[in-house]
Amino acid sequence: MTPLRLIASALGVLLISCGTTRATTSPDAEELTRYVLVIQESPDGQVTHDWRLAEDVDLSGYKSTSSARGTSGRIVRVASYSRDCDEENRQCIKMCMSRPLPRGFGHTTSRGRGKGGKEEWCSKQCWQPYRDCQELEGRQLLEFSAMDEAVDWLKRNHEMILVGSIVVIAGVAFVTVSAGAGLVILAPAALLAS
Repeated sequence: MTPLRLIASALGVLLISCGTTRATTSPDAEELTRYVLVIQESPDGQVTHDWRLAEDVDLSGYKSTSSARGTSGRIVRVASYSRDCDEENRQCIKMCMSRPLPRGFGHTTSRGRGKGGKEEWCSKQCWQPYRDCQELEGRQLLEFSAMDEAVDWLKRNHEMILVGSIVVIAGVAFVTVSAGAGLVILAPAALLAS
């Protein structure tokens, strides 16, 4: 009876160990180009991450969208110096105010309104470039030297990450290919370019 109980206990332990979730370990820095980082928020608000082999994740939909926009084979600037969107907006309005209004818009400065009507018109003309600048600043390059530091920051700030953002983790450039609804997927840029 004792050997039978021992075998039954061993099988029970084996079944339990197979049924539990495997703990994922971070890949080595040298292997990062082969992995996709998935950050997911559960309904209870807990944020988890998972490093998955890129071959296990279908990235074909993300590759085709970049080439469909005509960016394939071109160099696209993804990071630049920090911009001051407010100052750019002030300069846009100042430049607009120094130019004459287009034909048919002379009424904005007539009848005692002074420059108020023209300034309002110029503010409206410069509003969209201002919003575009703010959106691009939200896509600034994020760079982390350590994987744990990057994952911790991304888990805390996953709602701020925009699709197309570049995140450099331990020297490897990742592109955010999906973001929103509690899920962020970052894929190595080298995989998307091939």
